[in-house]
Amino acid sequence: MPLSGATRRSVVVALGVAATLSSCRIDQPTDPSRLEPAAEVITSSDPVVVAAGDIVCGTGTSATALCQHAATAALIGPIAPAAVLLLGDNQYEDGSYADFLNFYHPTWGAYKDITIPAAGNHEYQTAGASGYFDYFNGIGVATGAAGDRSKGYYSRDIGSWHVVVLNSNCASVGGCGAGSVQEQWLRADLAAHTNACTMATWHHPRFSSGTHGSDATVQALWQALYDLNADLVLSGHDHDYERFAPQDAAGTLDNARGLRSFVVGTGGKDLRPFGTIRANSEVRNSNSLGIMKLTLHAEGYDWQFVPIPGHTLTDAGSATCNLGAPPPPPPPPPPATLTILASADAYTFQDKPKSNFGSATVLLVDASPAARTYFKFPVTGIGTKSVVSAVLRVYAVDPSNEGGRLHRVPSTTWSEKSIKWSNAPAYNAAILGAIGSVVINTWYEIDVTGQITGDGIFSFALESASIDGADYRSREAGAATAPRLVIVVQ
Repeated sequence: MPLSGATRRSVVVALGVAATLSSCRIDQPTDPSRLEPAAEVITSSDPVVVAAGDIVCGTGTSATALCQHAATAALIGPIAPAAVLLLGDNQYEDGSYADFLNFYHPTWGAYKDITIPAAGNHEYQTAGASGYFDYFNGIGVATGAAGDRSKGYYSRDIGSWHVVVLNSNCASVGGCGAGSVQEQWLRADLAAHTNACTMATWHHPRFSSGTHGSDATVQALWQALYDLNADLVLSGHDHDYERFAPQDAAGTLDNARGLRSFVVGTGGKDLRPFGTIRANSEVRNSNSLGIMKLTLHAEGYDWQFVPIPGHTLTDAGSATCNLGAPPPPPPPPPPATLTILASADAYTFQDKPKSNFGSATVLLVDASPAARTYFKFPVTGIGTKSVVSAVLRVYAVDPSNEGGRLHRVPSTTWSEKSIKWSNAPAYNAAILGAIGSVVINTWYEIDVTGQITGDGIFSFALESASIDGADYRSREAGAATAPRLVIVVQ
């Protein structure tokens, strides 16, 4: 199935897949941390690689899961690949080191020395994905086959191809947005390598019709790959197989230089139905487990889905790398910081339900007697820019063992001069963040990045579960210590 149209530089972005439970346990497993890590450069003419994600079942996996990771692992040997690409969620349920030893190692672990892994969200259900890094890098080793454990992104070469492994667990590695450390690293890495064809791997798919669906948090990474003429994206996370036509970062069809993408969440754990079908989805299947086989030519690649016995999907095709890629565009402008002072703030007091404290120079939070503080912020200046980060900052003037818990307030029509305990608007139950113990004359902040979506009015409430109340400066005490939102945009 050769592809028509302009040639493209090939980037395979492997967006993670998960693990499957083997019935085979070993009483005294070999410690894989003693094995040598995968080679940095794999030299071979037209090397073959295999890829999958969402793979090995483990402790706590539901008894209803298919758990066919042993069957998918058995497909690898006859192919004799130069490398095995893991697309995340490699070991369920929480990627512990013990489960990697007991379940992953006897099956997919047979190919550990040629494995190029990417981390999924289930790996990070163990703090810092320590089980994942201990298994692939060595116990406590800072860097190795899985990259620096504080980052989880790195690059390798396979034959004439360049392979970039990214980390889509964005909150755990400092973000994935434009201007983030990872996005800047990606642009620099791609610019520094002159390979005709490039492959990248990560877990959460930018585009997917599956249960989880498309993940816009990785859009800036896709944009960097698009800007540098990438072709192909492999992803996991959704437990199905899906092939997309070439697209830009916004999901617009672009046969000239868009990235062709695949979701390959078929590594063995289970299969899940599709949801809303996205534009440019060409092939979909949620009935077959198996692995993706890629043959990497000097100027292109072939793909083939290889199913386990009894499953029938056999999607296949080929594409050409963009050998005449233009130089990369200039990097995006540096981030800008917006400081938005509160336009209204006031506390409400349960003991005086009909009293207004909007003119007070302090803001109180307490559990007994209950006091709650409300903030309102008129956000401007974002426009068409992306929000890189946003924090709400308050200045403490009374010590406490607990500084309070922040909630979003849907209503923005309340008034500083009339708000009381008796008429205060309801706030959402979800806790956006909390302030721990506080001391006087110190700034404290809570991350609200996910709440600030653009220009507009945003309202929040701060309450406490502690009877040791905390006090903060209000806007009436002066602009120098007024509550504020600090927003970084790009």
